[in-house]
Amino acid sequence: MSPLFWYNCLGAIGIAITAFTLYKKKNQTKLSTWLVFYLFATSLTWIGEFIVLGLFNSYAYKPCIFQNNWLENLTGHLILNSTLWPGTAILTVAYGLRYRGILLITATFLLLEYLFLQWGIYEQHWWRYPMTAAAIILYLAILKKWFPLINNVPRRIIRSITLYFAAFVIIHLPAPLLLLYGKQYYSMNLSLDMFRSSIIFILLYQLAETWVVIFFFCRDKWFWKAVPYATSIAGQIYLANKSILIIQDDWNLHYTLLLYTITLTLCLLMEKYTLKSSRSTRHL
Repeated sequence: MSPLFWYNCLGAIGIAITAFTLYKKKNQTKLSTWLVFYLFATSLTWIGEFIVLGLFNSYAYKPCIFQNNWLENLTGHLILNSTLWPGTAILTVAYGLRYRGILLITATFLLLEYLFLQWGIYEQHWWRYPMTAAAIILYLAILKKWFPLINNVPRRIIRSITLYFAAFVIIHLPAPLLLLYGKQYYSMNLSLDMFRSSIIFILLYQLAETWVVIFFFCRDKWFWKAVPYATSIAGQIYLANKSILIIQDDWNLHYTLLLYTITLTLCLLMEKYTLKSSRSTRHL
């Protein structure tokens, strides 16, 4: 079996856990709340791994489909941190798993890490097993505390923070996918590796950009909601004109702007229809 097969297996397990849990708990919480929580949980893993892997090169994924190490890392990152980790978070909060359950999940993750290490499809640099255990326990403990805060009607600050992290996933997702498919990258020379530099730049850029998006989308007046569209599109045009955004392989800047428009619209709909009382929006 190819290394990618095992990564995809874990991704499929994460998706299956999420689907099964949402089906069994469909009457416990609004589906829209589950989806926002899933995005929120995904965002935490993306940002956390950006720090330990993207900035500090703690370990390496080896799905063996690219020659470049950072494209390999990006592939493994997207598969595992967009499926298995948030799926486990959904399972934990939906069934109210206590610390015994969290410790069992932690042991399972450590076993998987050990197997991947033995099979040569993952390697540790300065990262060690106790760090994995601590990360999982902290991650699930935070989300167990956070989920009750957003269920039903969250406070305004809690809602804004949750929407910010969820929106970041929606806005950021096209960038790594376009990088993997060789359509575009960002040239900023933040690292010796072009792909790593692109990843670092666009993630930091979109973390700041998402703050602007949520700030204006949460305003009551309709005209404020046009600001994120204008600033985000203008930003990408500026980056392209300055040769920071590099378009290639028959891709077109207009396609990038279209993707931005779609993701911003999804964020706008999320803000309008989720994490609100049933009196202010329909039950989704």
